[in-house]
Amino acid sequence: MGKGALSADKKTHPVVTEEDDVIPNSLQEEQSSPDIIRHLVLLGDALQNIDLGKGQAESALVPRPRNPWKLTVLQPPEVLQQGRVRAIPAGVTHIGICVDGGWAIETSGLLKGGAQSIQDALDTLAAAADEFENMFARLIAAATEVGVPTIVCTLVPARYTEPSQQRVAATALAIFNDRILRRATAARLSIVELRLVCDEDSDYASETLLSHAGVRKVANVARSALYDISRNPGRTRVYF
Repeated sequence: MGKGALSADKKTHPVVTEEDDVIPNSLQEEQSSPDIIRHLVLLGDALQNIDLGKGQAESALVPRPRNPWKLTVLQPPEVLQQGRVRAIPAGVTHIGICVDGGWAIETSGLLKGGAQSIQDALDTLAAAADEFENMFARLIAAATEVGVPTIVCTLVPARYTEPSQQRVAATALAIFNDRILRRATAARLSIVELRLVCDEDSDYASETLLSHAGVRKVANVARSALYDISRNPGRTRVYF
């Protein structure tokens, strides 16, 4: 099966790319269309360590938007400290939850610990995954309280050149992604599977950070997913 959405009826929504015709919707179309992204709130730190260049993040993510739109990025502490939904601004039309997992795992030192046994290593990863899941569940709760179309992204895999390091990182990331999939499915939210989206060397600026091309690739799939779930809500789908 090619890239698209996995669902019971196998319907797909075309991915919007930079080359698509950019014809603004009329005011009447914009007001009546639930899929028009006017204000996207990103819950998570996925863009924190990525150089998007000069100018607004909106232009870097979608260079030629069909309609003007606004991006608000909220780091997890901003949402969790303020009591969930109060942190999300009024007027939001869509929400994306995306956390920079590869970079977080790299900087945490989880993969560099001197575990005495496989059991110790798994116990350390499981404890970290428990803490991560608690945080992620609260982000999902904040998003679902708002009641707008919402997608959840899995963690971007690292792309290490050393095979052994890559295998270890991918295995660790799978534990965290399992928690994401479980929580998203329980909340009936659709998922963007970034492990299948970011699958080329050109998608990466470094071993753990996406390039401009990779970020735009993710943005295109996420935007297509948001369009689709806005028009066809109520079913968990996987997009890639």
